[in-house]
Amino acid sequence: MENAVLFSPVQLGAISLDHRVVLAPMTRIRADETTLAPTDLMAEYYEQRSSQGGLLISEAVHISPEATPTWKIYPRVLEKGGHVPGIWTETQLKAWEKVTSRVHAKGGKIFCQLLHAGRVAQPEIAAHPIISKKDWPLPSVSASSVPISASQEEGNHYNWDSEATPPRALETSEIPRLISDYVHAANNAVSAGFDGVELHAAHGYLIEQFVNDGVNKRDDAYGGSVANRCRLLFEIVDALINVVGAGRVAVRLSPTHLDLITGVSKQVYFDVRDSEPQAVYTYAVAGLNKFPLAYLMLTEPRVGGLSEAAETETAFRHPTVNMPYRDLYHGTLIGAGGFTPDTASQAVASGTYDLIAFGRWFIANPDLPERLKRGSALNVYERATFYGAGPEGYIDYPCIGNSTGRFRQMTQQQIGVTLKSARKGSPCDGH
Repeated sequence: MENAVLFSPVQLGAISLDHRVVLAPMTRIRADETTLAPTDLMAEYYEQRSSQGGLLISEAVHISPEATPTWKIYPRVLEKGGHVPGIWTETQLKAWEKVTSRVHAKGGKIFCQLLHAGRVAQPEIAAHPIISKKDWPLPSVSASSVPISASQEEGNHYNWDSEATPPRALETSEIPRLISDYVHAANNAVSAGFDGVELHAAHGYLIEQFVNDGVNKRDDAYGGSVANRCRLLFEIVDALINVVGAGRVAVRLSPTHLDLITGVSKQVYFDVRDSEPQAVYTYAVAGLNKFPLAYLMLTEPRVGGLSEAAETETAFRHPTVNMPYRDLYHGTLIGAGGFTPDTASQAVASGTYDLIAFGRWFIANPDLPERLKRGSALNVYERATFYGAGPEGYIDYPCIGNSTGRFRQMTQQQIGVTLKSARKGSPCDGH
């Protein structure tokens, strides 16, 4: 068996899994534009990627109108439409039931990733039909009134073609309301049949805006010291566990690192930075030990470099960076970001991570666990169709034994090795 270490059973809090190959949470922008609910197409997408005893983590699901961005920065979204999904309405809840039931029918497990985008959510969402003329809090909000700033290196990282809106600082008196929004979303997730929830506390969104002092300029109980800046993270985790139960709540973090030579921050999303990232993330990771989590997911910094063609992707050859957190965190760790079949196996075999979440390779290979087990060739992902409405590049990637059509393939041994070309149009290995 290829990559055998990935196919041993593992206990994930209250969830038993048959293998360690996880569908990473990934924005795909295929929700219904009228209701912001998942569609039948989305249910098929998750069903395709389900396997017996395997874990899927949903794309970011937004907890409220205030939490919801629009992503018209992508030309395909402007052309084809599409939106990100929510889970605050009854219509959205019922639609998610269809997703979870189809995953469970194939023996899979699925967690709902809950997100508040903070200052990344644009005020334009107020014009949406299900939101307009309602008395809901609206974007943009953040830890402090600090806008995303553009830079030569990173661009604007908000809308690329427009200035980022300065956010409103959340009042101290609003924090209980914010936590109740997470609780409401978690209750809906449980009602929709999710096996657990993952708190998205990474990638420059609201919770990371509180954690990092580059954005958080508060002088109340949620600002100033490292402990204060991590307070919201811990309070939300505690509230979610009270709703969902022990062993069914998870957290995602993307620890920032300073380059010791240049002093430049690495793994920066939406201009969220900290003056002492090692101190704040050490405190955050160690502090999560006091909660009975299902797992902690960490994003490897190399994920930000995944923009080249798969055949020449240098990020696939970068080593893992988050190893120090293995000694700090005593529970189950999932690694995500730039893993190849080979480096995934190495990370689990060495004990750096307990499970590995795949993104782009799972987009292109709905039967990825089976392919990894067999050592079969992998379909190469098509970047142009990552985002936006429609089935193309979403549910039309072939499984083993079917014609590859327009999709080229790479052997697992080729990934992470510079190549001139990859095979194109050859069929998958037969059943």
